[in-house]
Amino acid sequence: MYPDLFGISGFSMTFMIIVGVIAASILLFFYLHKKGVRSNSILDLCIVIVSAVFFGILFAILVENLYEAIKHSILGQEQKWTWGMTFYGGLLGGVPAFLLTYKFYYLRHNEPILKHIVVIAPASITLGHAFGRIGCFLSGCCYGIETDAQNGVLFPGMDHPVVPTQIIESVFLFTMTVVLALFAFKFNFSYNFVIYVVFYGIFRFIIEFFRGDERGQLAGLSPSQYWCILLLLLAYPLYLLLKKTIVKTDKERNDEI
Repeated sequence: MYPDLFGISGFSMTFMIIVGVIAASILLFFYLHKKGVRSNSILDLCIVIVSAVFFGILFAILVENLYEAIKHSILGQEQKWTWGMTFYGGLLGGVPAFLLTYKFYYLRHNEPILKHIVVIAPASITLGHAFGRIGCFLSGCCYGIETDAQNGVLFPGMDHPVVPTQIIESVFLFTMTVVLALFAFKFNFSYNFVIYVVFYGIFRFIIEFFRGDERGQLAGLSPSQYWCILLLLLAYPLYLLLKKTIVKTDKERNDEI
């Protein structure tokens, strides 16, 4: 829709990603400050976040090119490198990078804060992702199927309005941010990640049926839908992991007090 920003070609997506990262970081830091985490610890955490963002973006690009390779292979077309990104690739690279940098750098200089991070991180992820989807809308990618409904959007180069799946997903993600942030700040809910993977997995699986951009399919499902299935399958093991580690450790600490 508006891919160029500030006179820079194709900058709208990058700009919204930057805005999303800043907004997500502010939410994370505000929560940690509220929990009494020291300022120098938060500064060290910035290095962890930079590592996660770097590898998240790197894997988002690499996985997107993997998708493109599969699609062009099926269609018998020559593949060209793309700087497009996919959210699941970002998770695949960003989460391990965060955990590894946290373990081997942050914990060498600071007290553990993972029990706080698992509470607020899902809200930060959905907030950053919501801004990223606005970037998709501005760039005219990740659009939906053709529609005659009043909410259809006609992107440049198209001859028929399409479902604005980017905005629909962005609204959903902003709503999830509010809910998850409420659970974090008011209830200190330790299972926010479980809520996130379940509800986002279900929503993304459904919204994929309304996507109109060609990304290749396998057995009638898009690559993202297979990631959704994996997320849903991991929800219960994740619940057990959190219950055994974060929640149990906090309970034992409270019992000692």
